[in-house]
Amino acid sequence: MVILKIALIAIGGAILALVVRQFQKEYSVFVLLAVCLFLIAYLTSNVSVIVEFAENLGEKIQISDAYIKILFKLMGIAFTCQIASNICQDLGYQSIAFQVEVIGKISIFILSIPIINSLLETIESVI
Repeated sequence: MVILKIALIAIGGAILALVVRQFQKEYSVFVLLAVCLFLIAYLTSNVSVIVEFAENLGEKIQISDAYIKILFKLMGIAFTCQIASNICQDLGYQSIAFQVEVIGKISIFILSIPIINSLLETIESVI
């Protein structure tokens, strides 16, 4: 039921931005950003449930806290870059959106290097 409310808020915000764009194009950007910030605020209010799940999972399967922190950083980078890219595309700046996506992918790769090294060490110890 909550997802229905979020979807209706998103659709309503998009329609409001379209209406405002017809009269004052420069203000439609602010409507778009306000809706996005509201949705992000809602998303971050539920992060505690995910963090608790990850902590419980880490305790059960003996994963280092460092790896769990890295995974959360990876998710944060992915979501942030996707939202920023979508906003840039909505505003008509596809080249900036593409650059944000590329930088996000490179950042994710760089941040995942310790996990890849750990995986390789585990494979080497088995072989």
